Parts: sequence; structure tokens; C-alpha cells
Amino acid sequence: METAIPLGRIAGVRVGMSWLVPLVATLWTLLLAERVLPLAVPGRTPTAYWLAAVGGAAGYFASILVHEVGHALVGRRDGMAVKGITLSLLGGHTEFESEPATPGAELRVSAVGPLANLALAVGFQLTTAFVGADAFGGVGLAGQVVRWLAVMNLLLAVANMIPAPPLDGAAVVGAMVWMAVRDRTRAALITSGIGIVVGVTVAGLGAWLLVRRVDPFTGVLVLGYGLFMVQAARRQRAVAPALGRLRAAPVASVMVPDPPIVPEWATVGDVVTWAAAHPGHRAFPVQAADGRITGVLTAPLVDAIDPGRWATLRAIDLAWPIDRVPLAGADESVLAVIRRAPEPAVPILVLGPDGRVAGVASPDAAERAGYVPPP
Repeated sequence: METAIPLGRIAGVRVGMSWLVPLVATLWTLLLAERVLPLAVPGRTPTAYWLAAVGGAAGYFASILVHEVGHALVGRRDGMAVKGITLSLLGGHTEFESEPATPGAELRVSAVGPLANLALAVGFQLTTAFVGADAFGGVGLAGQVVRWLAVMNLLLAVANMIPAPPLDGAAVVGAMVWMAVRDRTRAALITSGIGIVVGVTVAGLGAWLLVRRVDPFTGVLVLGYGLFMVQAARRQRAVAPALGRLRAAPVASVMVPDPPIVPEWATVGDVVTWAAAHPGHRAFPVQAADGRITGVLTAPLVDAIDPGRWATLRAIDLAWPIDRVPLAGADESVLAVIRRAPEPAVPILVLGPDGRVAGVASPDAAERAGYVPPP
């Protein structure tokens, strides 16, 4: 989300887009203006075709945005904080700070996107009866754009329900398997196996279209997307056991307990001196005069500063500000906490039941909990 071009907020959710979206929008506009609309509604001016095409491309990405906003709103209703929505080359992605807590929540969040596109498809198709009729009673240029949007939304709904990662259909099937086996990790392994079979099948169809020269261009696209599904499913299968361990591991098991707390007025040089008396600690909560923790100073931040500045630079001026530091209860899972981290280098401040600092978990908490990234 940090690298996306910001577009604003919808219902409080940040929305951005990949820099590739304008390119894809241009390609859709070109296809509509030069081919689809002139064939469907001949005899109009080039300006009319291009204006209608721009409206069609904008409507297509608006439909994808509706799909993603559906995920975000339903997820938020189920207690999942939303980081943001990003429109991308292959459609869109909604990023959450947490996972669905139950298979029912997983099912609702995953299914709402395709259902939104299905509802839009029906709505657009019904609208063609009232929009842009020509002098002969046929569908005019505006009506043809609306009809195209109906078809595209139907395709989006159907395609997204294919049960292969990273599509919504895989998450829907995964939720139902989770309900049946009552084991999230096992469900992910089963779902990834289904995804591999589906991806191989799709790739095989693309290869057939290509080899038999039925439609070489479509064959290349289908083959490529099938291989992409296989890769995504294999990755899901590779990380599923490790993610299960991260869900099971409490933050308390990977934190460094009882970190030395330093006052705001202390200099970085003071902290370096005190750190020598506390081996094993590489993160130090910074405390204001009123007792509030206002930041966390870490060894990598100190190492990045010229030692000549240590004597004059205050710890609080170098530390991660507290509003950027994830706070966690000692019994929270490692996975839940690292998903909330704004960036990988930020430490995790662990609080005890009384609200006092109990420990600090370093950015490598996932590795300390036994997570081994796939090759």
C-alpha cells in the first residue's frame, strides 16, 4: 500500500492504485474505441467512440473498486482492521491487519466481492433497457457501454470464484473446508492442492488453444494465468505449516523480557553506555517524565547514526515514535501482531495485563517463532 499512488478514502478506507492501472485503462479504452463499440454500434464519430470508451474503462475499474470495498466493509464488520485497497494490474487487493477469526467470517469476506460484481452485472443489464436507445429502438452507444460493463462484471464474478489462489474462490472453498475439518492449517493445505489441480487444468486448456491454433492469443493468456495459479497455490502450500506455527506462538515466547527503559532526556550516548550493562537487549522503550512510553530506540537506528552525534542527540528524537510501534498483549499470536506492523524494521512493544511494558519483540519475531520462508 505504501508504494501505491493514493486516490483518497472510501468509508474511511485508504484507496490507491498501482502505476500500471493507467496503462491497463488505456488499453481497455483503445479496445473499446477502436474495436468493440464500432462493431456493435457502427456509424458514430470517432469522438463519440472515444468518449464512450473512456466511460467504459472508468466503469470497469469502478466495478473492481466496488468489489474490493465489499471485502473491506464486510471484513471491518467482522472485526478485521483494514490497511487499505490497491487497484492493480490483475484487478485489486484489500489488505487487512488481521485474519478472519472464524471460517464463517472468512466465507463472508471472500464471497462478498464476487457477489458485488454479480449484483452490478444484473444492474447494468437491466439499465440497458433505459439508457441510450437509438432512433430505431436498438441499444445505442451508451447502452452498449452499459451492456459491456454487465458482461465484464459477470466475467469478474465467475473468474473470481475459480477455486485457486489468489482468487476469492480459493478462500471460499478454504472457508468451507475449514468448517468441515476444523483445522485452519489443514484446510489451507487441502485448498492449495485443489488450486494446483485447477491451475494445471487451466494451463492445459491454454496450451491446447495455443498448440491447436484455435486462438493463440487467448491461449497464451490462459496458459500464463494457469501457471500463475499453480505458483500461487504452491506458495500457499509451502507457507501454510509455518503460518500455523505463527498463529499458535504467543508473542511472549519470542520477546526479550524486561527491557531497560530510558528517559526522554537521555542522549543516544547515554543509552549506548547503559546498553553495555544489559547484554541481549537491542531495543529500549523511551519514557516521558509523566510515565508514558513515547517511543522505542533500537540498535539498528543507533548504528545508522554517526557516533559523533551520540553525545548531543536525544534518544526520543531518534526512536521509533510510539504511534508507529505495534502494541501487543503477551498472549497474542505472533502472526496477528506482525500483520499490524507498519513496516518490517519496527519492533513490537509487549504489554503485560497491568499495561506496563513486559518485553520487546524484535522485527525477526517470525523467524524466532519458527517461520522459515519458502525458497
